[in-house]
Amino acid sequence: MIREIEFVDGNSNTVVSRVPFDEVPPANREIYLRQGVQVPGPEGADEVVPIVRVVRLLVDDAGEPAEAEQATRAYIREFDEHGVLRRETLQLRNG
Repeated sequence: MIREIEFVDGNSNTVVSRVPFDEVPPANREIYLRQGVQVPGPEGADEVVPIVRVVRLLVDDAGEPAEAEQATRAYIREFDEHGVLRRETLQLRNG
């Protein structure tokens, strides 16, 4: 059973924190699948895949790794216990 989710700074590959699995909201700690395709929630899902590692990578306009002050976006990559990328979210900086 998954006990923690590891949160990682993707720019330095440093573990920022480890949070008990049960303290993370279900939608942020699990991926829901129906016949292998991601669905938005547990309703109708035939498989639930726990997330064990979340990596946040800050990049600049050219897509190169950047310090927080120069970053224009962040990629949030979520991995299962086998190291498979299960979900990627792009966050854009306003202003």
